[in-house]
Amino acid sequence: MGLKNLIKGQLLSSISYRSSDPMELAAVYDRDGRRIMYQSVLTVMPGQAAILVNEGQLTDIFMPGRYELTTNNMPITTTLNQWKYGFNDTFIVDIIFVNTNEIIDIPWGTSEQVTVKDAVFGLVNVGANGKYSLSVTDPKLFAENLLGVKNRYTVADLKSFMTPQIAMYFKEIVTEKQMDFFDMQSYCYEAAQILKAKSDDFFGRYGIQMQKMAVQVALPEVVKKAIDERASLGALGGMDAYAYKRQVDAQADAMVAMAKNPNGGMNSMAGMGMQMSAGMVFGEMMAGNMANMSGGMNRNGMAANTNVNSAAQQNAGDSLITCPKCGASVKKGTKFCSECGASMLIQKKKCLKCGADIDAGVKFCPECGADQSQKICPKCGHAAAPGTKFCPECGTNLG
Repeated sequence: MGLKNLIKGQLLSSISYRSSDPMELAAVYDRDGRRIMYQSVLTVMPGQAAILVNEGQLTDIFMPGRYELTTNNMPITTTLNQWKYGFNDTFIVDIIFVNTNEIIDIPWGTSEQVTVKDAVFGLVNVGANGKYSLSVTDPKLFAENLLGVKNRYTVADLKSFMTPQIAMYFKEIVTEKQMDFFDMQSYCYEAAQILKAKSDDFFGRYGIQMQKMAVQVALPEVVKKAIDERASLGALGGMDAYAYKRQVDAQADAMVAMAKNPNGGMNSMAGMGMQMSAGMVFGEMMAGNMANMSGGMNRNGMAANTNVNSAAQQNAGDSLITCPKCGASVKKGTKFCSECGASMLIQKKKCLKCGADIDAGVKFCPECGADQSQKICPKCGHAAAPGTKFCPECGTNLG
């Protein structure tokens, strides 16, 4: 009885495997030195595949289900062992259980940054990271090329192989696609799709398919700060405003450096002048951008703003007057023309016929219509009434 139990204990009548590690991708079943019986039952769980290994060769593959190990269920193993008419003996094979479930949220990241040429900042170093999910779609390829002689293969083993390859693909994409770092955030989705396609093409050779891929661009802190600054300036002019601001900031830094220099002297004064000039340019540019924004809003058909702008323009016209000498438009209330210097005060005189108060420059009286063009005597200088042929003071012919 004891010998019978001993022999029975050395045989495998039922074979199944459950891993306690969800990140395990493959494991060799531990037979503990026992042999497999004819008609032993092999149970393959959902999300698994089982591969028989006969004398170092991968033979029959079993997908989820319950199988009695007979010659009908093991055609390759049967052929290798020349079991032409069945067998009633025990036999020895190894069994590899492969996890075919989708493994999610596997992190990745570039170990080195990629240098990108930017139109505003020149050369910028950027990196990337993200997560992906994968599954083993060809258990035999996976076992042949990755598991090899190992007894166990996990996601950690796979990451050491996959992550450098994904990082290399990202560098290729960024190098091939010319863009500045401001555009990279919106490019992440497209980059993820390209990365997934490239990865599937490569890792398909190992029986692996990437199911999902996510990409996030990792920017240096100085670049993140620049993006925040650009966002705050976007409403006031976008990249033009940002570029001017950087010029002003750079000149301000130069001014501070010169001020700290004990031998700065005139150089420091020159730096202050340069800073003031840059600030004026920046202010003018911002004012111009605000005007352009108003114009853009009008072009977009915003009726309320159109009415406001029209009213503002009309009020501006009402506050201007015309110089009586050169015709330039000057602000109402100005005493002298800013163009020619003539007095803007309106001179008054009496109408030669009706005596009404009229502007000195008018040719006809607005009250009675009388001609106001007086004839000046060339001899005594007396101003004679229109139509007078002889000066009433000295009798000179006025023509």
